[in-house]
Amino acid sequence: MHTIMAKELDLSAMENCVCFNLRWVSRAFSQFFVSELNQHGLLPTQTPILGLLAAKPEASMAEVSDWLGMDRTTLVRNLRPLERDGLIKATGKGRGNKVSLALTPRGRAVLQKFLPDWQLAQQKVIKTLGKERWAEILRDLERAALALT
Repeated sequence: MHTIMAKELDLSAMENCVCFNLRWVSRAFSQFFVSELNQHGLLPTQTPILGLLAAKPEASMAEVSDWLGMDRTTLVRNLRPLERDGLIKATGKGRGNKVSLALTPRGRAVLQKFLPDWQLAQQKVIKTLGKERWAEILRDLERAALALT
């Protein structure tokens, strides 16, 4: 019987792991936006939903899911508190029915109050990265995402 010695796990490659680094950076940026905007009671995953529904007064859940690149389970998890708090209205619930989503007047008011603070937080991040560099990063990430889908 041969004894095979286990090699030590080499984690040095993790420092270059695309998935690990993108998730780490995403968490750091999400935490920044949460801390900057927590007085509004909205999460970074919820605000794009409100913004989308402000731009398109009524959309199906499938359309919102597609436009935001968010799977249905994640979308539903983010919709529940928005609906509970009266920021959005969902109609047509039930199996086989097309669920339609709309921003309520309360949701529009919360979004209007939220936007100036979001713009300030956004400007802080862009100032840190540099406007031109941010544009390059965004283009690079979009190109990679499209190539991988």
